Amino acid sequence: GLRISASGTDAAEIPQDESNLVWRTFLKLAGESVGSNFELEIANEIPLGRGLGSSAAAIVAGLVLADAWSRSGRGKQRLIEIATGLEGHPDNVAAAALGGLVASCQAEDGSVLAVKSAFPADWRVVLVVPSFQLATEAARAALPSQYARRDVVFNVQRVALLLSALQNARPEALREAMRDRLHQPYRAPLVPGLAEVLSLEDVPGMFGVALSGAGPSAVAFCTVAAAEAVGRRIVDCFGAKGIRAEAMPLPVDHDGVTVEG
Repeated sequence: GLRISASGTDAAEIPQDESNLVWRTFLKLAGESVGSNFELEIANEIPLGRGLGSSAAAIVAGLVLADAWSRSGRGKQRLIEIATGLEGHPDNVAAAALGGLVASCQAEDGSVLAVKSAFPADWRVVLVVPSFQLATEAARAALPSQYARRDVVFNVQRVALLLSALQNARPEALREAMRDRLHQPYRAPLVPGLAEVLSLEDVPGMFGVALSGAGPSAVAFCTVAAAEAVGRRIVDCFGAKGIRAEAMPLPVDHDGVTVEG
């Protein structure tokens, strides 16, 4: 029969039956040819429910596993399109598949455009993960149904600046580019300490900080040397509100999903 085991981060929260997202995604692509006996081992490093794209990673893993198992050779582009249909948007699945700095969108005909760019080699990403989960539904419900035109223009300008700052390693532009008027002000009340995190400006070596996805995690860009200090400052902001948090200084993966065997 089916045996699913999970280890690593939040392993106890990963379903070990037919409801497992990696397994369900695998079946969508592998189909009836799987057979009755199967063993799936999952080694997870992504905190669940923290705005870090864990569901997208599970979907990509399931699809790539099915593609390799069936020797179909669909290629990353086709798998990104299938994953987008399952996830609902390409943002996280395209980045998980390709690695590096990825900008993506879904065209009106349903096709997915994903463009990978170089990320500054000497920069670090620091994730700070609070000890509580924030339901995506609650984070979405906090957003208004309409926005002022000036706020939309404000964000569109900074999206363009953000990509240019990352591609050209311009830290002085990144700080302004990571400012936001469309979701962080509305979600901040759901994450104690986030307002203080977003107001940090005097941390040496830190280029900018933002809410990661729908939250509650925070993500900061900084120099390699400043990574630990940046993590501590953000952890302290959460700690002042009675929230335990863990800082995770991480290098950027430039390869995306890989298959070894």
